Parts: sequence; structure tokens; C-alpha cells
Amino acid sequence: MPAISSPRSGSTQPSDLLPEALRPQPGRIRTIAHRGDSTTAPENTLEAFAAAVAAGSDLIEIDLRCTADGEAAVIHDASALRTTGIDAPVSALTSAELGAADAGSWFGPEFAAARVPMFGAVAEWGTAHPDVGWLIELKGSWTAAQLAGPVGAIRRHGLAGRTILQGFEPETVAAARDAAPDLPRALLVLRREDPDLLLERLRALGVAGCNPIGNLPNQVPGLAARLRGAGYSVFPWTLDEPDEWGAAGGAGVDGVITNRPGPFRTWHGRRWSPAAAEALAS
Repeated sequence: MPAISSPRSGSTQPSDLLPEALRPQPGRIRTIAHRGDSTTAPENTLEAFAAAVAAGSDLIEIDLRCTADGEAAVIHDASALRTTGIDAPVSALTSAELGAADAGSWFGPEFAAARVPMFGAVAEWGTAHPDVGWLIELKGSWTAAQLAGPVGAIRRHGLAGRTILQGFEPETVAAARDAAPDLPRALLVLRREDPDLLLERLRALGVAGCNPIGNLPNQVPGLAARLRGAGYSVFPWTLDEPDEWGAAGGAGVDGVITNRPGPFRTWHGRRWSPAAAEALAS
């Protein structure tokens, strides 16, 4: 994967807002490591992100939640209990309290030193890995003011040309637009809905992509084709088995968010090559 460049100006369709190396490419499905390589190391830790890079991931998907002192913590659940043993909401804990917690022993004793990273540390770590993109989910509700910190870290550490912000809540996606109009965004979709209404929502939010749950692109006939035809990238989640990968590929998705980036990359590598992509595009 070449070093990622900034989006073009003069965009003509939504996916043109994406960095060059992350735009849809005929025949290619990008490998997106869900919370890092979360089958090899504890999710949402630097250890999992290093494993994702080693597995050849194109992007790393992470989750951000706001702490009691306004920092962006990289953690999925609203409660810290499952991954740290602290029975408290993330929003009630300070970054220091979270940062001191053992975030790896639940996965395996060899990961007892793993910690819940703050996003600033992750962004700094990302400077050493210029060929990997970042798909950042904003968990829950965020305001533009709360996003100032993460957006500042993205810019400070040179990740602006290889980052996509995503969320379920339209208000949060809109806040991301207000906080950083130049950073591409995607809407996560959890349930079936009328494709026409979905496209209206996507247009209103000004997003570059639509990332649906599981095999929703197969459950709603023609959904992926409609989305792609309207110029949106499509990254379904979370697909971990070859039959799911095959169904997603058949639906025409652009990337797969998976807990198994290494096996997915191997599976897809048997089916895709630059030469095949050129043939499809011609």
C-alpha cells in the first residue's frame, strides 16, 4: 500500500472526499482491523494495533469515548468493566485512572502491561506507520467542542490524510463535520431501512461512506450497488468467516471490517491483484 495522500480538491462524488489510497478500487476489498488485530492481542491497545500492522491491514478501526476530564480514550464499551475490571462508566473516569488500569489481563496474562491508550498517544504512534489508515468511531454523543482534542491530535501527528471519522448518531457525525470539515466521515448503519431514505440521510450529512452491519448489503437487495452508484464507499462490519467475506465481496463492498485481518488478507489475496483490478476497470 503506498503512503497515503490527502484528498483531492474539486470532488465530484462523495468517495472523492477520501484520501487517494482509500478510495474505491475495482476488485479490491480493503482489510480493516476491528479494534486492531483483536484476535491476537487485547482490543483497542497499542499491542493490537501493532499486530494489525504486522498482519498487513490497510486500516485500523478504533473507538473513542470521552473521559471525565475531556480526553479521548480508545475503548469500546460505555463501561470500563469488561476490559479493565473497573466497574464504572468511562465518562466517570479520568484519563489517568483509565491509563493506569490493566487492559490486557482479561485477554491473557502475557498482556498484563497493556493499557487503555488516550488517542493522542495512538496518533503519535501512528506517525511511525505512514502506510496504514485510521477508521475512528466516535462512540455515543460528541460535540464539535469535544472533538477539538482528537482533531488536533490528528493534525499534529500528520494523520489528516489517512483518517475517516464514523459514528452511528447523525448529530455526532454532524459535529465531526463542524469540527473538521476537511476530514472524511462515514455513517454506521445498524438496521435495515429504505434505501432512498438512507441516501437522503447520507447526502444531508455530507459523508463519504456508509458502513452497515454484517451482511446487510446482502439482506437488502441492491443496497451496495445503490450506495456505490451514488458514490459512497461501503465498509461492512464485523465479518470474520470466509462465507461472510465471499458474500460481502459478491455484493461489491470496498472494505471489510474484521477481527481477523491476517486470514482475511490471505483469503482476499488469492482473489485480487492489481492486474485483475485494471481488467475490471477497463
